[in-house]
Amino acid sequence: MKFDQELVNEVLKRANIVDIISSYLTVTKKGKEYLALCPFHDDSSPSLHISPDKQIFKCFVDGTGGSAITFVQKYEHISFAEALVKVAKMVGYDDPRFHEEVHVKPVDQRKETLLKCTRDLTTYYQYALSTSEGKEGLDYFESRNLDANLRAKFRLGYAFKNGQATCKYLLDRGHSLKTLEDIGIASINSGITSDRNQGRVIFPIMDEDGEPIGYSARRIAQSDEAKYINSPETYLFHKSSVLYNYHIAKEKARIAGYVYLLEGFMDVFALAKIGIESAVAVMGTALTPEHIGMLRKLNVEVRVCLDGDLPGQTATLKVARALDEAGIKFRIVDAKGNTKDPDEILNQDGEAALRYYLNDLVYRADFALNYYLKSNPLKTLDEKKVLIKQFIPILQDVQSQLELDSYLRKLSEITGFEVESIRDLLKKARRLPKEANVTEVMTDFHPERKVLKKLFLAEREMLFQMINNKEAVLFYETKINVFYDEIYRQIASFIVECYKNNSYVDLLNVMTLIETSEPKNAEELTNELVNLAMEKNHPSECTLELLNGLLDSMNEEKTNISEKDMLEDALRGKDELTQARILADYNRRKMLREEKKEKAIKNTRSQVEKEDDD
Repeated sequence: MKFDQELVNEVLKRANIVDIISSYLTVTKKGKEYLALCPFHDDSSPSLHISPDKQIFKCFVDGTGGSAITFVQKYEHISFAEALVKVAKMVGYDDPRFHEEVHVKPVDQRKETLLKCTRDLTTYYQYALSTSEGKEGLDYFESRNLDANLRAKFRLGYAFKNGQATCKYLLDRGHSLKTLEDIGIASINSGITSDRNQGRVIFPIMDEDGEPIGYSARRIAQSDEAKYINSPETYLFHKSSVLYNYHIAKEKARIAGYVYLLEGFMDVFALAKIGIESAVAVMGTALTPEHIGMLRKLNVEVRVCLDGDLPGQTATLKVARALDEAGIKFRIVDAKGNTKDPDEILNQDGEAALRYYLNDLVYRADFALNYYLKSNPLKTLDEKKVLIKQFIPILQDVQSQLELDSYLRKLSEITGFEVESIRDLLKKARRLPKEANVTEVMTDFHPERKVLKKLFLAEREMLFQMINNKEAVLFYETKINVFYDEIYRQIASFIVECYKNNSYVDLLNVMTLIETSEPKNAEELTNELVNLAMEKNHPSECTLELLNGLLDSMNEEKTNISEKDMLEDALRGKDELTQARILADYNRRKMLREEKKEKAIKNTRSQVEKEDDD
């Protein structure tokens, strides 16, 4: 259906393109123009330019452009005529010509056939809940404090235990067996067709328009059956592009200015009970690009509220990274170790406690640092360096010195790297252009060597001896096998491989082996190898006494590191009195060990002096 050009012009005269686009996106003024993140491609820096003078927009990356009507058409995925009507309503303009003709949206006949079936099935499930058999399901919902209003709002239901009867009902309503199979509820066994959801309570899943497209069916009694049966992928239902309750939340979120991103539908219900309807749930799946697109369309702050246990917090970290990369505003509900989900908090602690929990919001940097401090998941040197690399761009934007110092202290505690080492790295990064790759300043970042100076020096001396003496290579293989320092560990493995290939060690051969193997950090390894080979302050003779002395130093330092790590784990989360007791015990054991070591040295000296006297 078409409207004439005159009507289009009348609407555009009244429509300020900046106001129209601002209702969908966050825009910022720059000179005479306005900028925004382009919603039509994966945009990380504002490339959508809006000209209020010309009343047009254009993306200088993907080339998309047009008028206010064109923007709404593309953003809402609707026809030009529908966009025209929508913009007219947004600016409060009405015209008789809008009412002369009724626009009919093209119908996807297959989709409509399936939706007719899911509408009938959803109504049937709702009806079943009101029957004598359905009381079992009703009792379950009431045990979860889901009252009649909430059950009606979310169209909750019950599937009769006689699944054949449900299928017969749909067939009698004129739906074909093929349609039952296509909506994903037909279970065919020995030629008998039954409802795969039979005997369960039903949680319908709606699309953006509020149409039922799938189901999550929960068992009621304890049994060996799966707790939930979810709809398979169908023509209607694609889990990767569905957010539970989006059809309600999309309007409520624009009013509230935010939307909560939750784990499952019980969390959505909990928030609905306290009057928060701007909430969606991922239903246990990872956040997908389609989900990201749906959240971006809301143009509001996303408040991430996944489970407070370790898997939930780990998932939160991934979601935060995805939202950040997509340029979506978000904050995170700070669980502070609380492993209860919103439904449990509401039922056990009350509405005030849930509201307090939901409003305790932090930004990504604070959440990530607290996560690493609590969970301590970083075990290797590489993992710690990756964390530093991820945080450098975040720290570059921190203006408050107090806030920056807090972040640096936490990063130091997490990684074991000195605060000043991280601060120096940040200074180098800030001297680079904003778009520069952080990898450039990470190349020479080896703070672990400052922290572990004694161990670092012992490993470096052993590596020097390995370059020049095959005895040191054999000693390394039999007594050491692996260095603590990642760079030294890699170089040592190339030296060992070179020795096995040639029965001797040659510096150039080792360098050639590194280059032909093409590790990602080949240049760094080669540079380190050359620096080491050119050093002069090393013992000229490789003796067994020297090698054993180096081994003892390495083992002693590794023990100290291990004990310090265990001490940090033991202290974390303890009260001051318990921390004092743990520290006292640690220092006592350390003193006893030092005394034992000193005593052994004195005994050795006495033995040597006695032998000299003899």
